[in-house]
Amino acid sequence: MGVVLITGASRGIGLEFARQYTQEGVGVIATCRRPGEAKELSLLAEQFSNLSIEQLDLSSDDDLQALCLTLEKSKIQLDILISNAGVLLNEKFGEWTRQKFADTFDVNVTGAAMLAQSMLAFLSPTGKLVHLSSRLGSLELGGEGMADADSYSMSKAALNMLIARLASAFKGSSSCVVSLSPGWVATDMGGASATLSAEESVSNMRQAIGALTALDSGRFIDNQGSSIPW
Repeated sequence: MGVVLITGASRGIGLEFARQYTQEGVGVIATCRRPGEAKELSLLAEQFSNLSIEQLDLSSDDDLQALCLTLEKSKIQLDILISNAGVLLNEKFGEWTRQKFADTFDVNVTGAAMLAQSMLAFLSPTGKLVHLSSRLGSLELGGEGMADADSYSMSKAALNMLIARLASAFKGSSSCVVSLSPGWVATDMGGASATLSAEESVSNMRQAIGALTALDSGRFIDNQGSSIPW
């Protein structure tokens, strides 16, 4: 495996992806909004020369352009792009605000779409584009599981449509794009009551990602690689 790019790598699932791939010897580009504040990620980069850190706020076109220039100058091809960065702003029906919806969709959907579009030129011919979604985004399951995550659930449903559209664009190629749910993970976002540790979830997801082929493009899967209803 060559190079993995991970967004939202300053903490939680993104940080654990960076840690596991780096310790395996894979070249990792870890991005986050404020690298200067990403203490654990910075310590990891000090220990491993195969990890580099880049600034990326998915709501910033300037950040995306700067990342593209960095990849272009280094002539880097990405074998795996893990679009992990996302936000969850708690609110329930009756407490919705226009601003919270706008902020949630800006990162979770628009930012993810702009990232995919920007990184397409750097994806290897057999590259894998992995967007972290959630079972909360399943229309069939009705977003069950979190009563105060309405805008988040809707954004993940929209993200799943992004994967469907990207799969159509990738049709006929050897690359693949999937929507991957990590499960309920004990992170700042998932909370202390979650059933999976970040280490366990990421270990499972890495196996699922490793097994992906072009035939999997357009799927919505869990951390074991099994299909989730749309």
